[in-house]
Amino acid sequence: MAPRLTTCAATTLVLLVLTACTTQPPEPPPPPPEPTMDLWTAAYEGNIAELAANKHAGSDLDALSPNEIQATALTMAAVGGQAEAAQWLLDNGANVNGPNGDGSTALNAAAFLGRADVARVLVDGGVDTTIRSWEGQSAADIARIDWETTEYIAAMLQLNVDRETVESGRAKILEMIEGSSGASTGGGGYEDLAYAILTDDAGAAKAALAAGADANSRDPNIGGTPLIFAALMGRAEIAKMLLAAGADINATDSNGTNALTVAELDWQTTQDIAAMFQIPLTNPEAIKKGKVQIAKMLRAKM
Repeated sequence: MAPRLTTCAATTLVLLVLTACTTQPPEPPPPPPEPTMDLWTAAYEGNIAELAANKHAGSDLDALSPNEIQATALTMAAVGGQAEAAQWLLDNGANVNGPNGDGSTALNAAAFLGRADVARVLVDGGVDTTIRSWEGQSAADIARIDWETTEYIAAMLQLNVDRETVESGRAKILEMIEGSSGASTGGGGYEDLAYAILTDDAGAAKAALAAGADANSRDPNIGGTPLIFAALMGRAEIAKMLLAAGADINATDSNGTNALTVAELDWQTTQDIAAMFQIPLTNPEAIKKGKVQIAKMLRAKM
């Protein structure tokens, strides 16, 4: 007759069997399927599964889109208002300061469209709020663009924008930026004057000069002065202020071009330069008239 297990021995045997069963390694999850859309579309649409599939397939999460926009996936998430996708990208190694083709970051895109929820993800992720595009614009500058220019740029990019939503979001983003440790603490200079020239805001230019902005400050990328930019944009009233504030009419940019040369450029060349730097030329007739006036002012001082 076979020996009978004691109650204690039987219990021990059962526990050993159960332990062996429960300590078996779980089956690994199946790999994501092959992506059916590109990385940037997935980010724009907030499709996390497709983002994961792209990553598994070896996509560089900081790569620029292969079209003329040249945007990162993080920027496309900002354009699409996809905060969850932006967070996923950061959690999976995307560079929060990854530059787009124009030197801007995803924060600039969020600021332009008032995507406050995405901006919060970026700010919490440590984005440098002082980074400027090749045109010299920071996210804060973008958030202050007037509505007419916003509509014009959005139409060029085929983006639908709602004024109330954008302006409300921008106010929140400015609060985040100006309250963040990375916010710029500079007290004026080229950026303030350039923004006033871009938006044709003579009042803002006057205020910047009164606050100590240097009329001979330089664009950090191409070395141009506010007077050269005003000559390109035909901002005669602002050019007059700059001259009164001591702007050097002979100052040149990194290409050796001065304000008079720029003021006397033909319209096609003016358009080409503006397009190169993605600068909108609203009210062309006023710009042409202003350029003539600036040329006369400059020649009178030579």
